[in-house]
Amino acid sequence: MTEVTPNTTTIQSSERRNTRRLWIVRHGQTDWNTQQRFCGRSDIPLSAQGRVQATWLAEQLQKETIAALYTSDLLRARETAEIIAQQRTPTIPIRPSSAWRELDFGDWEGLTYEQITDQFKDQLGFFTDPEHSSPPKGESQTHLQQRVKDALAAIVHSDVSPAGDMVLVSHGGPLRILLCSILGMPLQRQWRLRLDHGSLSAIDLLPVHETSEPRAVLALLNVQRPAYANHSANSLISSEAASERRRVRGKM
Repeated sequence: MTEVTPNTTTIQSSERRNTRRLWIVRHGQTDWNTQQRFCGRSDIPLSAQGRVQATWLAEQLQKETIAALYTSDLLRARETAEIIAQQRTPTIPIRPSSAWRELDFGDWEGLTYEQITDQFKDQLGFFTDPEHSSPPKGESQTHLQQRVKDALAAIVHSDVSPAGDMVLVSHGGPLRILLCSILGMPLQRQWRLRLDHGSLSAIDLLPVHETSEPRAVLALLNVQRPAYANHSANSLISSEAASERRRVRGKM
């Protein structure tokens, strides 16, 4: 009897055909972002520019079949998610969660880097060793990483209809950690992932078993509204991501 050895390439191709798209959105800009103030738990609304960015994001996702929309419960993320949801017919229910909040910067909230280095001269370890140091009275990256992993696992194993994509609106810190975790990147390299305000990224989640860790393929990173764009501009997803999406899902 001949022993049949599974072909690794065939298995990987089959996995990719059964992927599920998770669109990753960093919330639109706020006045604090423009002023370069540290903004973690502080509940700051979108600026006028942030609302323009959110409208652009909604237009990019308009032709996609979306089954679920997850968001941080902080106002700047929630407003971004609401603008995305309201431009769809019918609108998508929004699922807010504190698990997707930005890192709590404690005593540094609302301060600029210059103010922090002036007022906390002996408490700056976070800037050189964020894995082992935290902002004064703030949150550790270890805690942030754990809540992000738990929240991602809940999404991956959720009972949301598989007949559509999912959207996640969150903040720079949680999203970089999510990408490092699911792509197998060391956390120390998170700063190599550029995620601007109002940007759109995407991962294709591979099939998981009940006890397995989520895995994914990076399909799109940090697509932004061009400075010259108006609301009638053609979707950048169509021009930049369509071929990549077909390749990841095994159609090329």
